[in-house]
Amino acid sequence: MTLRVVQWTTGNVGRKAVQGILGHPELELVGCYAYGAEKVGRDVGELAGTSPLGMSATNDVDALIALKPDCVSYNKLWPDVDELVKILEAGINVASTAAFITGWGYGEAARERLGEHVKQAAARSSAAA
Repeated sequence: MTLRVVQWTTGNVGRKAVQGILGHPELELVGCYAYGAEKVGRDVGELAGTSPLGMSATNDVDALIALKPDCVSYNKLWPDVDELVKILEAGINVASTAAFITGWGYGEAARERLGEHVKQAAARSSAAA
């Protein structure tokens, strides 16, 4: 089974994530979020330091969600709780290297919002297994 992945940002960690996704036989890179306006429209491969992929980075959250990825590799330097909730509400799993994903750094309200969506995603995964 191949998992469809959207990479969220192409900074230091994001570049390595793109390279890892491209090198993994069970992962397919289907889109990429660009945080900086100077990266929007640029080839994702070039942003990640690889060969051009023929895929442009975008800052259009709805367009990336519409790709219906199985997972978002979320490596944004300054995470956005509303953005994360929108991704999770679309039924998309989120993987991240950052401790923020637990919501502890954003206070109780954000932690509760994220926690509820994480529980729903876990239930969907269990039901699919």
